[in-house]
Amino acid sequence: MRKTWKKAAQILTASVLALSMTMTSFGFYQEPQSKKGLLISGQDREHLKDITDLGCKQVVCNLASYQNVNSFDPLAQKCRSEGITMTMILLNGFGASDPNLLPVSSPVEGVGNYAFNTTTEAGEAAVRSYARKVASHYASTVSNWVIGNEVNDAIAWDYSGVMDMDEHAVQYAKAFRVFYEEIKKANSEARVFIPFDMRWNARGTDPAYYTVKEYLPKLNELLKDTDYGIAWHAYPVHFFTKPEFLDDDGISFDLDTPNINMKNMNILTDYMQNEDMLSPNGQVRHLILTEQGFTSACENGEERQAEAIRAAYEIAKENPYIEGFYLSRQVDAASQEAAGGAFGLWTRNPDADRDEIPLAKKKAWSVYQSLQ
Repeated sequence: MRKTWKKAAQILTASVLALSMTMTSFGFYQEPQSKKGLLISGQDREHLKDITDLGCKQVVCNLASYQNVNSFDPLAQKCRSEGITMTMILLNGFGASDPNLLPVSSPVEGVGNYAFNTTTEAGEAAVRSYARKVASHYASTVSNWVIGNEVNDAIAWDYSGVMDMDEHAVQYAKAFRVFYEEIKKANSEARVFIPFDMRWNARGTDPAYYTVKEYLPKLNELLKDTDYGIAWHAYPVHFFTKPEFLDDDGISFDLDTPNINMKNMNILTDYMQNEDMLSPNGQVRHLILTEQGFTSACENGEERQAEAIRAAYEIAKENPYIEGFYLSRQVDAASQEAAGGAFGLWTRNPDADRDEIPLAKKKAWSVYQSLQ
């Protein structure tokens, strides 16, 4: 009888512990200790150590559908143990185990990222399965989720075929809702964001490039019952040629401005305070600046980059509606160097067998470290 009770007690204890762990995972959010964040270029020891050395309290990473779901476990473990807020951007591309995730059967020239496919039953099932898998894996480590990349650019960064703005908004909203539902099931406190570039009212040459000013209200109508947030990319107008933004030409302080970046970020935060844009609980929606870079590939570039970063961060710090400011990137990227930009806090080792291995700190590294 004593053994039976002992066994029962062990089972009860295990059940209570399991329930406790489950309940914890259903309500996890790491409140940021500061707004200072960074896009991580890798998970080598030096990359991870750099987060602590810089004093970053937030990090962001890109997980593509063709990568293993556990690809960012080292970063997730570091964030969990050190109280760092982790943001994960979910991207879609060729090479995933389930081709139904993709809206097209073969790669399209010039496309960097594809929409998550919800146009067919098989596609929607694949997206939901993937969303559930990723959300469950990172339920107790990822606080912020970003679904896609610059979704107003449907020709390069959220491609699902040629379509008008209304049709694209319906498709993106459907995919977003699938991820939102699965993420919230795994962790009710997680926040889920829609990503946009900085071109608020600047029209591209392709009709599949939508202005955020026109596109955001359409998504809001489709998703206003959710607690979606905004992930903004606040690049300078001439981001590949100069780091300065305070003298950006063509920028205005009204809703007719072509771009919204760090110079006039208050235009966006003022707009999001409009009654129709508020969350279901009547609050201003969450806003994080998940991507902005300031190049050093120009004359006196390191000094100019450092000062631009200082000025941008101070603006973000003073705006109460901005919850996170993420520099892009930690290390210069070869692809961006080829286009003329060098956004990293480190130069890249060109002789390394892998991209984005740090070589030397730029002046901006010490400046960013000093910011609180």
